[in-house]
Amino acid sequence: MAFSDYVQLMKLRIDALLLLVAAAGYVATSGIDVDPRRFGLLMVAGLLGAAGASATNHYLDRDLDSVMRRTQARPLPQHRIDPPAHALEFGIGLLALSLIIAGFGINVLTAAMIGLGFVVYIGVYTLGLKRAHVSNIVIGGFAGSCPALAGSAAATGSISLQAVLIALLVFLWTPGHFWALAYRSREDYRRAGLPMLPAVSDERTSTRAIALSSAIVALASIAFIFTSAFDALYLGVAIVSGAALLALTAKFYIHPSPANAWAGYKFSGVYLALVLIGMMADAIVRIRI
Repeated sequence: MAFSDYVQLMKLRIDALLLLVAAAGYVATSGIDVDPRRFGLLMVAGLLGAAGASATNHYLDRDLDSVMRRTQARPLPQHRIDPPAHALEFGIGLLALSLIIAGFGINVLTAAMIGLGFVVYIGVYTLGLKRAHVSNIVIGGFAGSCPALAGSAAATGSISLQAVLIALLVFLWTPGHFWALAYRSREDYRRAGLPMLPAVSDERTSTRAIALSSAIVALASIAFIFTSAFDALYLGVAIVSGAALLALTAKFYIHPSPANAWAGYKFSGVYLALVLIGMMADAIVRIRI
């Protein structure tokens, strides 16, 4: 048992993207008026909450991880953390610390949104839908939207239109992103008996679903300009990054292959980061003008 094994349980790369979602929710709501203390506490609480959910997920999915080639090297399948309950205790401890920091250091609504993300990810997705229904990542993906709501709550104590749109963007983005990964690793998901769409549907259905999901998120992000939430700077970022996403999506749709699915998967993470940064920059520039 090593410190690095516990760090691996936290899934820091995923946490970093969720923190960016939370930061976007905060800054898009507050503009340039960022309170360093509240923002810093949001980042700490958000990291601990996301890491706690990830560690709990490691514990609950340890049987699946031992079957799938992509996850066999994780600490629990390799018995580097033993007994496995230590991972669960670690995850719940991180979550509790997150809620204490958010609830007492920021406000109750922020803590509630972090808690909601945990409940959806663990209760709805991991325990409820992941092994049971093809809609798993569509519904369970709402967990990734909750940091945007937490960010807005930390900024003003309420949920802004900007944060709702960011949450919607992440919700729409999630299925296509993870279906592309699942398309590349279809045999892994089949071996584990997981009803992820590309593993249980034919090639044509899977390809169409991934392409449609990616197209919807790109077009929806551009359509946000018709609200009062965002302005010209955001629109420019959404158009350029959306065009790149659509180009990769079209390439995958015309020539479906694991390599093209993987390329789309990798870029979709970059796409989301670019749009979120564009939202924050847009909010700051509008306040200054």
